[in-house]
Amino acid sequence: MGLRTPYLGPIARIAPGWVVCGDPEEIRRIWGVRSQFERAPWYKGIRFDPPHDSSLLMRGSSAHIILRSRLFPGYSGKDVDGLHESIDAGIARLIQLIEEKYISTDTDYRPVDFARKIQYMMLDIISDIAYGEAFGFMDCDEDLYDYVKSTEASFPMLQMFGLIPWLVQLMQSPLFRAFRPSERDTVGFGPIMAAVKRAVGERYGPKAVEKNDMLGSFVRHGLSQREAESESLVQIIAGSDTTSTADRSTLAHVVTNHQVYSRLQEEIDTAVADGRASSPVTDAEGKALPYLQACLNEGMRMWPPITGSIPRVSDCDDSLCGVHIPAGTHVAWSPKAVMRTEGVFGADYDVFRPDRWLLADAQQLTAMQNTIDLCFGQGRWVCLGRPIALIELNKVIVELLRRFEFSIVNVEKPIQNAYYGVCLQSGLHMRITRREQST
Repeated sequence: MGLRTPYLGPIARIAPGWVVCGDPEEIRRIWGVRSQFERAPWYKGIRFDPPHDSSLLMRGSSAHIILRSRLFPGYSGKDVDGLHESIDAGIARLIQLIEEKYISTDTDYRPVDFARKIQYMMLDIISDIAYGEAFGFMDCDEDLYDYVKSTEASFPMLQMFGLIPWLVQLMQSPLFRAFRPSERDTVGFGPIMAAVKRAVGERYGPKAVEKNDMLGSFVRHGLSQREAESESLVQIIAGSDTTSTADRSTLAHVVTNHQVYSRLQEEIDTAVADGRASSPVTDAEGKALPYLQACLNEGMRMWPPITGSIPRVSDCDDSLCGVHIPAGTHVAWSPKAVMRTEGVFGADYDVFRPDRWLLADAQQLTAMQNTIDLCFGQGRWVCLGRPIALIELNKVIVELLRRFEFSIVNVEKPIQNAYYGVCLQSGLHMRITRREQST
């Protein structure tokens, strides 16, 4: 994650044939549309259903561009009826869950690991958007099939597989099929795979069901059943984990900073009183709250949702940060270093300070926004789910803070972070109370 120290510059050699770069401009260049760099073999190691690829992990540029063109109408929301309503319903269900089980009072203490509840909400929202039916994590208020537990346990292994090519070939061979998740499993990723494949199967064949959801868009734009299964699995894993991290990171930093918390709550309350925030708040209304946007940007900057090396490799020699890079060298990124670039974010880059987004001049603001956008990728590989993720982020913080007061239970360790390709978070233990004048 980290790179910048008194002894290291923006680029460092970390292994034979590997360098890691923490310069945002260079990362933007090598990830750009016209870059000579392509995705490295590392991506093979984190396939969710090998040997099948998906848009998230596909390496070939031509096939990737064609696939993205078929996926875009669904991810953009153009082909999806009730996109905003599905997000609103998921947030409303979280609010209901808090009201029913986790409101503390002077005489009744009900602490909750809010990191888990946020993830349950995101899993239900993305499944509702994708297939028209939520998985039901919030209804049960538990980790269904131990899905979260098992996927979090698998991320360290996937990261290791990506770094050892021969191990990838071995573990993804038919010989080891019995050791990989299967839709016949009763716990872990397998039951989710089964649910996804069952939902996809209903959309193909002579009695195919037609719906105007994201999966329906994929079918209408020519995805095969196998492709639709792979893309749907990606939606669940990538769509829930990364957005959950952005929400949890923002909330954890806001709640532990009284000045920021009060100011954000005041902005929300004023917008409600002035009629600039509906119930539920709309995406456009959330975007129009400058301090909220500053907090969301800072939350993603402090703990980037994607922490994997996501390396690129080129067949030609190149130069990064003035250093010669031979052809075939894997160039990884250091997200923590990129998001703490002093020349972009200032000398206090280690501080959660939303005001930096409001006080910056136009040139600095553009540099900061270009850097934070790297959380969603760049160029040909930019995250297709970004529009939906931003809608979710613009809504959920507003709906929570307008109704509830949050306080951290363990101020010495407010949250636990583990970095294995994504930022895995747990232990965000909160005491939640109703606001005296809930709006």
